[in-house]
Amino acid sequence: MAVTALIQRLGALATYRYGVDSYDSTKLGLGPLMVQNNGGAEASYAGPMPIGVAHPFEQAVANATSLPWSMRWQANAAGDIDWVFFIDNSAASTTRKLTMYTFDRRASAWTWVGYTTVTTPSGGNLTVRGFSMTYDLYTAGTVTGTAGTTSITGTSTAWSTSRIPIGCRIGFGSTDPTQITAWYEISAIGSDTTITLTTNLAGNVSGNYVIEDLRAVFAITSSTANSGGLIVVKGLRKELFTTTGITAVGASSGTDGVRGSYWLADAATATNNTAFGLAVAAKTSWTSQYCYIIDTTTTPIIYKYDVRAALTLASGKSTSAFLFKTNTNGTLSGTPSQYNNLILATTNHGAGSGKPCLYFTTTTYVYRTADVTTIANNSSNWLTTNGDKMTEIPPGATGTFVASSNMQTLSYLANIDSFVITTASSTTGYRNYVTKYYNDGATQMDRVWGVDIRQTDITTTDSTVTPVPSYSTTAYTVYCDNGLCYLAGVGTAAITDRVYAVPLGADWEYTGGTTVSKCYLVLPAQSVSDATVFTNVFANDVQVLGGKTGNNLGLGTEPLRLSYRTSGISDDSGSWAAVDSTGVIAAATATQIQLRVEFRTIGLMCIPARVCSVGVAYEDATTDSHFQPSVTLSDITNSRFAWRFVTAFNGTVPAMRVRLYDATSPGSAAIIDDSISVPASPAGTFESSTNAGTSWSTYDSTHALADKSNETTYVRYTVASASLSSINGKTIQAVLTLK
Repeated sequence: MAVTALIQRLGALATYRYGVDSYDSTKLGLGPLMVQNNGGAEASYAGPMPIGVAHPFEQAVANATSLPWSMRWQANAAGDIDWVFFIDNSAASTTRKLTMYTFDRRASAWTWVGYTTVTTPSGGNLTVRGFSMTYDLYTAGTVTGTAGTTSITGTSTAWSTSRIPIGCRIGFGSTDPTQITAWYEISAIGSDTTITLTTNLAGNVSGNYVIEDLRAVFAITSSTANSGGLIVVKGLRKELFTTTGITAVGASSGTDGVRGSYWLADAATATNNTAFGLAVAAKTSWTSQYCYIIDTTTTPIIYKYDVRAALTLASGKSTSAFLFKTNTNGTLSGTPSQYNNLILATTNHGAGSGKPCLYFTTTTYVYRTADVTTIANNSSNWLTTNGDKMTEIPPGATGTFVASSNMQTLSYLANIDSFVITTASSTTGYRNYVTKYYNDGATQMDRVWGVDIRQTDITTTDSTVTPVPSYSTTAYTVYCDNGLCYLAGVGTAAITDRVYAVPLGADWEYTGGTTVSKCYLVLPAQSVSDATVFTNVFANDVQVLGGKTGNNLGLGTEPLRLSYRTSGISDDSGSWAAVDSTGVIAAATATQIQLRVEFRTIGLMCIPARVCSVGVAYEDATTDSHFQPSVTLSDITNSRFAWRFVTAFNGTVPAMRVRLYDATSPGSAAIIDDSISVPASPAGTFESSTNAGTSWSTYDSTHALADKSNETTYVRYTVASASLSSINGKTIQAVLTLK
């Protein structure tokens, strides 16, 4: 028996998107957030997408960005692209800059699209306390239009009724925006069935179309008294974001539904003036979408608006969208930050399971409100009675990690049903958290992540260094979407104003369960025809990533783990068996084996592993390497076959197995297949000798064979008389292997 290894090298394997495309056992399955790269040598690998870093403050026009928001714009065979937006929050100003990037998940590549400057009608120097975007596609009905004209006619459309803003872009020929090759800007919406474009159609259009309704929504405080509240920017389109920022968005005046910014106040004299967070729900219809602002950092109040309400305006200000505000619920424990400190989440766990609730942090607690559908005008029980809070208790308790008492902002990572919480850095070395929500005051948070290594990751950083989300001087603001976390520093310098895309949602702890995201690699099945037993699996990965300049700048990656299956491979029905760090397995003989690779991404560095190759070791149908055929002690007349014990096992001798083959028919099944662990009606007898065959002892399931201690230990097998007829007259190949 020889040990054989089957090795699969990653980088150029045929792939499919696991969980999206049809399963194919002959190809590499890339789960969400998984990529394969074919860059040669160590750059040929597969694994979670590498951490991507952007440098907003170092673009051609430096913009201090924070409060990220993202959406998956494309997720198909052609690409996997996010749109990522930020808002300038460096200092109070009468204007705010909106910045747009695209992020290619498969290449971990950021592309700066540009920025646009927004002037608001509220007046005073503004500070943004909460930020979101909304993006919706309108595709109802069909359209027609003639080349060389700007008129579009709709059938079964409701553009005016749906309050589609002027300034949005429209494309023709598909309802999928990723299939549009030419976009047009809407200059007017005359009715439910008439649209006017800013430029002539390049050709006739007829049939499907798509309108992208893109808006910005942000809560502000102002240096001018009673000028806080909610700002909505309507009629945005990607082309407004340029690297020179030449197209600005002005404050609206008296007309609703045109491109511009709108001040949605709660009253003629605004009281929503000390916001510290904002959350926008998914739209309930084209004319209704709720937005929540939390206000007052000691005794908070919730304000509720409808950001799609029809507006009656005076100098760009309207109270038409305001729905109600609650009463206070008393004093918070700890102080909430004012960095986008509110999210709306429907978890699958905890006290808020299955309910849309608002969550926010103070320095020492995470608070949950009541189900937002139960919060009404002047509610006084939305927090203290029907809500609750989670105490900051680090994993391992405070004897392991010091509680920060400085939690800052949070987001919800739906694919792992957990919250991502950031804390402000200090000399104590606090950690960020990924955790379920626990309101019993005693349960520890689930995971810590991140560490301060003082690596700056700016454009002048050594080009070989791999990015890592080391702490900056302030807490990162965070937004999570489809397993990916966008972290934005808060600052006015390149060293602090950096942005990371980190695949926290690909962590191995969350690949199973009710919210399984299948964030792993499923390797092509490996076919084996001569295996008697599988013994080991292994993976070769990049041990140190980047920094190969002789300056010791390389960083270690997070670990990976393997599992395997030998059945249910063709239809993806088989269960997986975990492999421990030894790589040793004892899988029974099978014609195929398939491996799966999972990764840790929530750790100190959060740098995902890169797998270059994987392999399977097995023993084939030749005599085990611990034994050697003995011609001298074999006996053809008595159908007896002997082997010398040549290499010690250095432990208990495993059960042995003998197979007799017809040597003239290679590949045929064994004529006799017998084992010492078969006590009933064996096909033959096992014996052992420690004196070169002078005397023999029984060797079976109750009579153990001692490990090799001399050069005269032998094993022999004698075919039982009842089985002789099956081998008589044949040329026999005898093989001794492990059971």
